[in-house]
Amino acid sequence: MDINQLRSLVTIARCGTVARAAELLHLSQPAISAHIKLLEEELRARLFERHAKGMTLTATGEAVFRHAKHILHAVEAIKDEVNSLIGDAAGELVIGTVNDPAFLRLPAFLRHMREAAPQVTISLVQTTSGSVLKNIADGVFDAGFVEGNLKGQAVTSLLLTNAEFVVGYPAAWHDQVEVGGLASALDLPWIGTSDGCSFYQLTNALFAAHGRNFTPAIRTDQEALLLDLVGQEAGLSLVRRDMLESYPKDDVRVLDGVVVDAGVHFVMSQTAPKPGLLRVAQQAVRRAWQIEPTR
Repeated sequence: MDINQLRSLVTIARCGTVARAAELLHLSQPAISAHIKLLEEELRARLFERHAKGMTLTATGEAVFRHAKHILHAVEAIKDEVNSLIGDAAGELVIGTVNDPAFLRLPAFLRHMREAAPQVTISLVQTTSGSVLKNIADGVFDAGFVEGNLKGQAVTSLLLTNAEFVVGYPAAWHDQVEVGGLASALDLPWIGTSDGCSFYQLTNALFAAHGRNFTPAIRTDQEALLLDLVGQEAGLSLVRRDMLESYPKDDVRVLDGVVVDAGVHFVMSQTAPKPGLLRVAQQAVRRAWQIEPTR
């Protein structure tokens, strides 16, 4: 067996499909499948159950997975430490992103990364805040940008900015919404996102604070579409205030007196195997967001 076979096994186990593993590892699907086939032949055991939605580890595969994670972690740590000692940052960072690139200042971040470490490859994966946190915990992502409350999350985080969320509602519903306020607004249809998205978590907490269950009438993880759906009278939704202020139409209004505060963070695992590269990335984030380094 070789390190590439173990890396393929671990990646499939974490993301669930050969296609996704191939995307993350920048390999073809046949190459990934060949790695697993050779590994299973050498170990004389089936490591994955194949089903319609992807692949899951067998009991034997779980045992191999536990050892493989430690091996890959050690390999990455060796590379990272040697590169740090010789002053040559090199390797790859997989970073999860949410929102639009301009809001996260990704162009500036990438420019500062190129200046500080031109040999480091950056792979950006667009997803939701919940997915970023899960993939960091699983070792699929090295770091990521997330919105929301990080209470209880085992991550190292850098607060980039505070974000205000407000309740956006269709302008055509003004009389109905403003007369009854939030109490009546909670009875109307709401637009939500996938459960792992910060919008969902924040909206769920808003409903819970008023003794209500949040059941979205419609779900979407696309921020621009979310605002369009509100304007088209599909329902209400929490939206970032800056998004609404830059929205070019006047068919969405803000419910007075309701503000939900949340943070935008750059996060990484507390036991990341690439501390040297991540220090460079964190410094690039600080420069992009003009945050003074801690003393």
